[in-house]
Amino acid sequence: MEVFEPGLSMSVITLNWSRIQELLVKLDIVVPPRVVNGIHNYKEGAAELLLEELYRHFTGRIIGKLDSAHRVDFTDHAYQAYKLSLILHA
Repeated sequence: MEVFEPGLSMSVITLNWSRIQELLVKLDIVVPPRVVNGIHNYKEGAAELLLEELYRHFTGRIIGKLDSAHRVDFTDHAYQAYKLSLILHA
């Protein structure tokens, strides 16, 4: 735990996740970069995908709640569409 920096700034979060990713690589655990980016940006569903991947790695079983990281939208498309609709209807 001494390797992690305390704090909530994006730079600290990025540094700590970089260290976590190094550990995951040593353990031969593959976490898609989009999932890590989703966690960085507090995207809904990202942490669950990470936990499912860890569960699969350590148990050899699949939870199956979310079939694929591709089913979770980590973009801001819904927010952008909402904002555009407000502008168009104003």
